[in-house]
Amino acid sequence: MSAEPGSGAPASGRRSSGGAVSSVPGLVRDLVSQFDRPLDFYRELIQNAIDASTNRIDVVLSHDGERGLIRVMDDGEGMDERIIDDYLLVLFRSTKEGDFTKIGKFGIGFVSVFALQPQLVRVLTGKAGESWRLDFPSYQRYEKYRMSQPRDGTVVELHKAMTREEFDRLAEESAKTIRYWCKHSECRIYFQVSGRDPEPRLLTEPFGLEDASLTFREEGTDVALGFSEEAKPFYGFYNRGLTLKEGQEAHFPGVRFKAKSRYLEHTLTRDNVMLDENYQKLMGILKRLTAEQLPERLRVELGDLSGKLAALSAAAAAPGDIPAGAPAPSPADPLLEAWKRRVPYLQWLYLGTLARWKRSDWKIFPTLSGRTVSLREVRDALSRSGGRLFYDAGPNRITWALECKGALVLPAGPWIDCLSHWLKVPAAQASQEFIQPEVAKDAALPAPFKAFLDTLRWMDAQSGAKYRGIAAADLAYAGSSVGSRVFVIQKEPGLLSPAREQPVSSLLWFRRPKRWALLHAGHPAVEKFVRLHSGRPGLAAFLCLKMMHLHDGEVPPDQESEYTNLAEKMEARLLGAALKLDAKAAR
Repeated sequence: MSAEPGSGAPASGRRSSGGAVSSVPGLVRDLVSQFDRPLDFYRELIQNAIDASTNRIDVVLSHDGERGLIRVMDDGEGMDERIIDDYLLVLFRSTKEGDFTKIGKFGIGFVSVFALQPQLVRVLTGKAGESWRLDFPSYQRYEKYRMSQPRDGTVVELHKAMTREEFDRLAEESAKTIRYWCKHSECRIYFQVSGRDPEPRLLTEPFGLEDASLTFREEGTDVALGFSEEAKPFYGFYNRGLTLKEGQEAHFPGVRFKAKSRYLEHTLTRDNVMLDENYQKLMGILKRLTAEQLPERLRVELGDLSGKLAALSAAAAAPGDIPAGAPAPSPADPLLEAWKRRVPYLQWLYLGTLARWKRSDWKIFPTLSGRTVSLREVRDALSRSGGRLFYDAGPNRITWALECKGALVLPAGPWIDCLSHWLKVPAAQASQEFIQPEVAKDAALPAPFKAFLDTLRWMDAQSGAKYRGIAAADLAYAGSSVGSRVFVIQKEPGLLSPAREQPVSSLLWFRRPKRWALLHAGHPAVEKFVRLHSGRPGLAAFLCLKMMHLHDGEVPPDQESEYTNLAEKMEARLLGAALKLDAKAAR
């Protein structure tokens, strides 16, 4: 935007000099000092320009090597001599009093330009054929000139001595300040640093809230609400797009919002919104929206998010197959993050048993099988899962087996803690609670491993057959909690069984059903036993069986003595059988 140069020639005979800005200079000094952030003058000048019905504001910064120059230019109504004398130069008087289409109503905003401590403030303005220049060497005096060239709009210049480094910091902070106070301004605001920016850049953006779930509009008021996981969510109050107050506070649990209203006013200190009748009316609107309309938006959005999350889980395994394991969405996944943002409001909405069961049919929770379920469905399924809430990182052998038994298994996510709390049941990761080894058929085993397995079975039979059978299995299947184990004990090989099941030691098998021992075929210790078996079959089998007997179950305290005697006898029988085998192998 072009503007008349500040050095334009004044018309002769129309100069006023030495005038005082106010008859109370001490008060002016106090007002200047109240602006603890000097660059807040941008807010005041832009506010004045908007109130003057400007369509565009340009802020241009330049540096000549010794001085920085800030120019704020608008194409608004400008000022004639009456407005200058009666309002601009008089504290606490404003042409905007009682007009809700205007923002500033205290008549002190212009004083803020002196907070930067410039060497000169110059105002160029015009209206109805008049054109004026005012020079302020300080807030204590001014000089007024009538200009020969007519003009429209207003230009405010601030001249200040500074180094290039200081100017660069000023330019950076200026853009940030304007963005903070004026980002939703109803007029366009452009910013440019001469010699650096080839074109002015637009700093304003339409009023709105990122990822807003609900918007509301009535005459003079716009509101946007969204969800937040923060204990103190973001809020913002605006008048015609200019920031009155932004911060973080729990006005409504789990809800962040922006509210723009021409009826809101700022306080005299300019750093807060006035808590008057109009503010209370606006808060009443927000409260009503939060209680009456936002719940339905939550139901729809959580249902949509959970549907997508469930579909991702279902896509990890082909229907009818036992899943090999698949990663769940990572914590950074936007779907999970979006769900998490809605948890505090959901918890507030579900506060109390009655409130929960009023909405217990909301299908807002994902499952690994690919469908969404309600709180009621999760509760009803607890009878098929032993009163536990099962979840896992993704589909695997365990989750598939549990689902085949009618249990619900949910993906890991923020809903787990919620459901566990509401239903008063423990949550358990399925793959950590159960095991399901993949048993290998003997015919599929390499010959050396098959020979070692046959030796183990023979020596177990020679020592009293402590196991129903010994087989090879894969314990390192996807999601396994026993992948580092050398062997496991099961009632039936390969079936779903508790991971923490602790049977009584196999040496104390009397009057107890025998179990299967499943040897982890891929474990490094087992591979060493197989290699040893090729030269010392007896020793390899002896060491492996002794290890298994020591760790295949618990020893009741009242049977420790019996266990010790049995272990000694068993070790002797095994050692005898091992020596015979090795002697035979040596011949």
